[in-house]
Amino acid sequence: MAIDGGASATDERATTAAPVPPMVGLALRAALAQMLVMAVATAVTYVLQDTLRDASITAHAAATGQTIAAVRESSFAPFGFFRVALTMLATYVPLALVLVAMVRVGARWALYTLTALVGMSAVVQLVLGTTPGTPVLLMLLAAVSVALHGLTLLLLWHPANRRYFQNAHSGHWARVVDED
Repeated sequence: MAIDGGASATDERATTAAPVPPMVGLALRAALAQMLVMAVATAVTYVLQDTLRDASITAHAAATGQTIAAVRESSFAPFGFFRVALTMLATYVPLALVLVAMVRVGARWALYTLTALVGMSAVVQLVLGTTPGTPVLLMLLAAVSVALHGLTLLLLWHPANRRYFQNAHSGHWARVVDED
């Protein structure tokens, strides 16, 4: 039995891969920075749970015309900010990491999916970051996160990247080879 000492198919793919354009690289770094900001915001949300609960109760009391004591004694359940932040982090980061890896090799479907994910996350963080009574630190983290989302989208959809996403990745797992 002879052992092939030559390059394998995976080595050939690695050497023929198109280089990642600088704008795509910057976009992916911005996406990773956004994930880090999101993790910090989740940790801050955990630390400020009592402050957020009190702000939610105060906002509900103001909206309904009740006293804060009456709201505390009522069946009103304050919004669980930490649970929402943790759920967003736990779902967003793994999805985004997979999509970042696929965008890096030029997969157009991943570009579209990452765009949708980043856009939806930006809207949710914008809404949650501007909720009445939100501490200034969380508002600032939400603003930084939304800005990084916008930067990611701007860099991903830069016109210089168009050719990369059209030509870089033909999808070796999707290519049909007819050997007849």
